[in-house]
Amino acid sequence: MAIDPVKSGQTGSKVALSRILAFSSPSLPLAALGLPLVVQLPPHYAGYVGLEIGVVGLLFMLARILDIGVDIGIGLAMDQTRTRIGRFSPWLVMSIPVIMVGSYFLFMAKPGADAAYLAFWLFFTYVGFSMGSLSQMSLGATLSDNYHERSRVFVFWQAGNVLGMLLVLLIPVLIHSQGGTAASGVQGMGWFIVVLMPLTALLAAGFAKEESPKASAKKTNLKDVVSLFKSDACRRLLLCDLLLMFGSGVTGGLFLFYFDAVKGYGGLAAALLLIYFIAGLIGAPIWTMIARRWGKHVSLICACIYAAVSQPLIMYLPENNFVAAAIGMSAAGIVYTSGAYLLRAMMADIGDEDLLQTGQDRTGLLYAFVTLTGKAGYALAVGVTYVGLGLFGFNSKLGAGNTPEALTGLTFLFIGLPVVVNILGALLLVKYPIDAKRTAELQAAIAAKRDLSEQASQQA
Repeated sequence: MAIDPVKSGQTGSKVALSRILAFSSPSLPLAALGLPLVVQLPPHYAGYVGLEIGVVGLLFMLARILDIGVDIGIGLAMDQTRTRIGRFSPWLVMSIPVIMVGSYFLFMAKPGADAAYLAFWLFFTYVGFSMGSLSQMSLGATLSDNYHERSRVFVFWQAGNVLGMLLVLLIPVLIHSQGGTAASGVQGMGWFIVVLMPLTALLAAGFAKEESPKASAKKTNLKDVVSLFKSDACRRLLLCDLLLMFGSGVTGGLFLFYFDAVKGYGGLAAALLLIYFIAGLIGAPIWTMIARRWGKHVSLICACIYAAVSQPLIMYLPENNFVAAAIGMSAAGIVYTSGAYLLRAMMADIGDEDLLQTGQDRTGLLYAFVTLTGKAGYALAVGVTYVGLGLFGFNSKLGAGNTPEALTGLTFLFIGLPVVVNILGALLLVKYPIDAKRTAELQAAIAAKRDLSEQASQQA
């Protein structure tokens, strides 16, 4: 079948930068919320608030697992939504009050708050986080049909995520420089989210201008949901996302513990984490260039291999030598952004396959699943690592004063788990079936099917 480059969506037209920036802006508060949920809040509740570390790990894991049903429900509801501003923008707006209220109570907890307090506000906040992140990603998938342009759209999305994490990491540093405590730094993070979420969400809803759906989406039942897993590409992508987000969660969740207790950097560990994220932002164009040359899945395979090789080298970073450690973490962090944005750009391509097979535009549901696997990966990371730390006898309050066995266990979790999951992720993508050529074929078939339907309607 001959491929019409215009109908297939593989033309060279670009989405206006102003639209992409508007779409990407909610990444700032959403990432500023997502990072502390993995990195700062668990040790904050285990230390400052005073909950037992195993309980904290379990609650953070369960909250994400319980939120899985919420993701699917929101995805299905979004696909049925029809308003003048689109399907996804209204959900982004509705997430504003939920995120603002949840963030306030979650970040402003006082010492002595019990497990029920943490459980309730965690789940409440995760619901808002689901509404915001899922609607934003789905909105981004509507901005272009072009295989490579989708990478460009989502690399800006990921750049917004990294910038949001950098800004929220700077807040406790600035507060500490003015004599503030670690707890006041966490509270400052909360205020950052509360203020920025309404501004950016309204900007995206007003100016990103999401495209109309390619086809209607009928009411989806359980059979339709299960049918998604018949797609080899969808199965590989979701499992890869689960693995890579697990690995990222392990790295983020144990970073401060490792560089404080094992490497002895204390307060400078947060600065190293900041450098790690900056390197990820700088490295993003590298993976985009590889994706344009050889395809998104090939770029991600390269990123997985790089991560699997660079992670063990962290063990050889010197103690008490910040410059050398900063150089090492810059090299390791180059790969940080690759997985999240490439996988979500690839999900837009899977949407073409699903549209051709079902005749429905189920963008919301597809991104509900990739949001689900991302959350599940992070939830498992927090649960496994915190329970593992407890089994190894690690005490977050002791730092370098932990037993050698506890420090060895921490090193094993921080270094070993990300290596394993990145190798598995690379293997999953070796036979990934959707590349630029296949996307063009899918979109040409969709266009031809649509033309036949329109001709039939006119004849009738």
